[in-house]
Amino acid sequence: MSRAAPLTPSDPSELAGHRIIGRFDDARPQDAYLAEDPSGAQVMIRLLPTGADPDRFLNAVEPLRGVSAFGVAQVLGGGVHEGRPYLVSEHVEGATLAEAVAADGTLGGAALDRLAIGTMAALAAVHRAGAVHGGIRPETVLLGPGGPVVTDFGLVAALAAVEGAPTRPVGLPAYQAPELLDGAAPAPPADVFAWAATVAFAATGAAPFAGGTVAETINRVLRDEPDLSTVPGELGAVLAQCLAKDPAARPTAGTVLLRLVGEASLLEAATAIATGRVSVAPAEASTRPTAPSGGRGRRALLMAGALLAAAAVSGTTVYLAVSPGPAESGRAAGASPSPPAGSPAPAGTAPAPAVTASPTAAFWSKVEKPNAEVELAGTSVTVHEHPSDPVKLSAYLMAKQPYTSYLRERSGSFRQVGTAEEPAPSPDGRWLALNPWLKFADSDHDHVRLNDLSTGEQFTVATVEQPLQTMFPVWSRDGSRLLMSILDPEKKLITGFVLVDPAARTATAVEAEYFDDAGRPFTFMPDGRVARAFSDGRRVGINVYDVSGRVARSLHWVGSPQNTTWFSPSGALFATLCPRGDGTLCVWSTASGDRRATVTLPPKAEWHGWFNEQHVIVRVPHKKGTRYRLVDLLGAVGRTLVDMPKAKEAVLRFDPVVPR
Repeated sequence: MSRAAPLTPSDPSELAGHRIIGRFDDARPQDAYLAEDPSGAQVMIRLLPTGADPDRFLNAVEPLRGVSAFGVAQVLGGGVHEGRPYLVSEHVEGATLAEAVAADGTLGGAALDRLAIGTMAALAAVHRAGAVHGGIRPETVLLGPGGPVVTDFGLVAALAAVEGAPTRPVGLPAYQAPELLDGAAPAPPADVFAWAATVAFAATGAAPFAGGTVAETINRVLRDEPDLSTVPGELGAVLAQCLAKDPAARPTAGTVLLRLVGEASLLEAATAIATGRVSVAPAEASTRPTAPSGGRGRRALLMAGALLAAAAVSGTTVYLAVSPGPAESGRAAGASPSPPAGSPAPAGTAPAPAVTASPTAAFWSKVEKPNAEVELAGTSVTVHEHPSDPVKLSAYLMAKQPYTSYLRERSGSFRQVGTAEEPAPSPDGRWLALNPWLKFADSDHDHVRLNDLSTGEQFTVATVEQPLQTMFPVWSRDGSRLLMSILDPEKKLITGFVLVDPAARTATAVEAEYFDDAGRPFTFMPDGRVARAFSDGRRVGINVYDVSGRVARSLHWVGSPQNTTWFSPSGALFATLCPRGDGTLCVWSTASGDRRATVTLPPKAEWHGWFNEQHVIVRVPHKKGTRYRLVDLLGAVGRTLVDMPKAKEAVLRFDPVVPR
């Protein structure tokens, strides 16, 4: 907002004990004044139109006084003066974002990061307090001396209590969510939309939906997609998701904030404030707290405050830093080891609910007690089953001599299918892939052996040339492609992947943009894209690759997925070891990247895979052996699926039951 202008003869000189010292001319429909409270502190007073019921107005404003959010001009009080309601709030000196862009051009680099993180920290704190802003736009964001501040908080609620007063900002509705244009009441998803449009304006100099007329602007908000091609890196992807037409598809403010700052940074922020060591760094920067020169100041605390706000709004305690893993070894051509920032979440079909520390309400599938036992030939392993189980043991490989592979028939019995070959049946029941453990016995090429189970035909497909090897076979959900990770055994790195088309009997090897540890294989996402875990030495997350091997998206906040079985049977969820590094399991929405559950696993338990949408399978050490147990998303340990008296006696594969 512009600096206060001199008072006119018609302006009040005093209001409710405050001395009026100036007026703001661009604050319609209310009159806005710069004032001093009895202690001499400067405040802003908005004198609203007449027509409010005093009790209704005070009931609307009073709860806002308790919201003391970082980066928000706080509501200090309100009342009625000569029949007109008024609102008192904190005054912050500085140019609005609209004025700054008009005068100095768009924001970029660290300035844009500070704006995005600071304003989202403010918004997340407002939402956590159970309130909404309702009017975020470039005119309500001030670039104050201590960093960005969101103003006009409480104004929409106050105007709503005034009969006949407009509840939306005057002017082109370029920052209004589609549901508000259809008459819906202000709600948190609309705030997220307005925030994204405002940050897009800061980066590009134009509102993402602005048209030449009100009608054209409304049409664009309701129907067009924003052009965010010039917004850098991951921020552009975050803004795109926040500008979704469907409010249910937008991430929550807390989720956005976690993506912008990264969960692994939360402990750094807490430590910095506790010890007086604060650093200012944009998201994605690997910066440790350092002592500031001079006093701390509000600007020095901006990032740390945003990070602590992220810890608060995420519904969790401040996370421990991610346990460092082997750093990504960089691009194949020797590029920087840090992965690029991309879109925040893979596409999917599930809705985007609010983040919660426990499972969201859903139909809870019943798990029946086992009524049958299956003994695995050549081992001492016993499988406990029930006919209604959605997932069953589909194949296994003896881990000791004679290393026999077995496939489960439709009758339920197991037959031998190979020797020292890892069996992987396709989801549709047509194909069986056998990956040899003994490499290069009769050729300088690695290969995979494929069986057409409908005809009995067998053939091999060459994959990579020695010394490279292909490992970790994974089928696409439609059974049309087989994915294998390329291992460089000399470097102990996975360097790419192979896509096998069994119908065409071909294999395509792809060198990945980034190499990583041999324990981080590639897997298929539910929609058929390729993904894998990554570590940059500071964080562990997921990279999504295109068919050329380049990183298309990065989920740097989710922690470490295990093996290739991250995704639930429906594909709506995926699981990782939580970023805090304490062995807990984090369950995330595939569609939005929101956390759905945080699960405490039994001591020493290891991830194996999913049973249904509410239960996972873990391996739990037991005396000299192992038990495969079910654990639900509330952390309750359920029935035993497998008893393996001798640890690592066999490699077991569970797959969803194929409908007959």
